[in-house]
Amino acid sequence: MNLSFESPVRFQLVQTPEPRHVPRGQPRGAEPLQQRWMALVILLAFGWRMFGLIARKLGQVEQETIELAASPVEETIGGLIAPGQGGILYFLLIRPWIQFFGTDLFALRYFSVLASAIAIALMWQVARRMVPAVGSTLLRNLPLLSTLFLAFNPLQLWYSQEGGVYGLVVMLALFSSWSWLQAMWYSGPWRWLTYLVISSIAIYTQVLTALLLPVHLVWFLLANPLNRKRWQGYGLTLVGFALPILPLTAWGRGHLAGIFGGVEQQSGSALQAVAADLPVTPLTQMARTLLLDNAQGLLEPISHLWLIPVFFLGLTGLLVGYTEFGGRIANVGMLATWLILPVLLLYAISLFVPAMAQPAAQVGERAARFEGIIWIAPAFTMFVALGTQVLRRAYGRVGNWLAVGMIVFVIAYWGYSWWAHGQQPINVQSGAAEFLPHAWHGYLEL
Repeated sequence: MNLSFESPVRFQLVQTPEPRHVPRGQPRGAEPLQQRWMALVILLAFGWRMFGLIARKLGQVEQETIELAASPVEETIGGLIAPGQGGILYFLLIRPWIQFFGTDLFALRYFSVLASAIAIALMWQVARRMVPAVGSTLLRNLPLLSTLFLAFNPLQLWYSQEGGVYGLVVMLALFSSWSWLQAMWYSGPWRWLTYLVISSIAIYTQVLTALLLPVHLVWFLLANPLNRKRWQGYGLTLVGFALPILPLTAWGRGHLAGIFGGVEQQSGSALQAVAADLPVTPLTQMARTLLLDNAQGLLEPISHLWLIPVFFLGLTGLLVGYTEFGGRIANVGMLATWLILPVLLLYAISLFVPAMAQPAAQVGERAARFEGIIWIAPAFTMFVALGTQVLRRAYGRVGNWLAVGMIVFVIAYWGYSWWAHGQQPINVQSGAAEFLPHAWHGYLEL
């Protein structure tokens, strides 16, 4: 087995950025073969999401999406101060869509399909900046492989076929991360402004997306020596976030309550309001739920033995993936921050919430899904892809076949998990029947 630090890395954020202008005759951007592979992955992802799009019955989350989108605009905006709200922008965006295309099942879910397909393309752009591409083929190109894994991830597939907010949340989280990477890479006031605007839109779509901001802050600290050249632009952007975040603070929500007097107000910030609406969950159980959901979807496994290849690849990427970056641990640290820090922050916020909901055991085992941080999935798939690449390089020619076998197994298992979960009765799909979902932040039971 050969684990060396001599992996050919085209780009890493912690190194000197690419020149803005490439001399004539030199290739720029992705190679044509990579672009063709990426186009194929996007088409596969779109086709897979269109398959059986209207096979499931209209769920409660979709019924209330229609109701909230059809309610008066003042009532929707007043949701900023309503108990348990987690974002109003999705309902404002879906309103003209429903008015134009109607409220039939296909039109409602097609919005999520489009958002998810765009997320697949954005995933490739983000992965190109975060993991190495040592070749043009799928087996040797980590950005392509990471994108393929995200395209077939059963949790992402499930929510991309639901008329709810979470398909859009993943897209906006990736868009925010891509705009941050672009601003760090090329700098410029317009790029930092783009990052500010996209991130603000993401926060008002699902307030827990605000946890991306500390993730990007840690990325900035790890992006040495590039952070020494970008601290002014990034610092001014962080100051600029004060304006869009102010209405979500306890002070801002208190002032909005005076404007929307007919809406019941919950004290505290919007983040605390969402955390208070989650079942009481220990950190270990929260991490276990998120890990299993990303590794297998919402289906209880026949045996945890089926998850061993997925966990093996992910753990290999986490522990040994630095060899693919020429031994630079900071690059793996950026991915680990994306995957782990939001979970820790969500748990920390819940500790300061004065009144928590019932424990998870009282509302059903499948009730607390923590979909508000569903956007950690890209980091998970990049670790799985990193583990596949380490396995391929460590065992030479045999490693190629091992890597191909692992890729086929993971995609087949995830496809089965998505299909099998869709065959279950709707009350089993959605968790405990006695759990009452909350309108504004989405539904914890799905």
